[in-house]
Amino acid sequence: MKLLLVLAVLGLTTARPEERGYGSQPASGYGAPPEQEGAASGQQPSVQTAYSTPDGAASGPEGNVAELPASYNFEYAVQDDESGNNFGQQETRDGDATSGSYYVQMADGRMQIVNYSVEGDSGYVVDIQYEGEANIDAAASGQEGNVATPNQSYGL
Repeated sequence: MKLLLVLAVLGLTTARPEERGYGSQPASGYGAPPEQEGAASGQQPSVQTAYSTPDGAASGPEGNVAELPASYNFEYAVQDDESGNNFGQQETRDGDATSGSYYVQMADGRMQIVNYSVEGDSGYVVDIQYEGEANIDAAASGQEGNVATPNQSYGL
């Protein structure tokens, strides 16, 4: 049995590609391109692709969007008194100038407000502010009421 297996493997490895059908060009054209005349003389073969930008691409009513400067304005806010979540963000961009702010209610009772801006290559400029007083005791006691006691169950 082992001898038969070894002979089969040797037969496959010594078979010529044409006998297995591996040397032929596929009908779909996915193989290597055929040699062109003049390639050996140093001329560069011409490259043709089947892919190109469709006529009228990115030329809808607004024109080519990639050429227009970026311009947007967005805002969101979440305030849920039951869970204590209070956060949001606002940002505006016009060309290379971007500015905005975001805020979050912290566990110690303060509101953290971050204002930021960037214009061209000036870099990211940030101003961080806090409103309210930090109340460490309230933050610690508030957390204890929201934490569930774990059950020690090992499925036995």
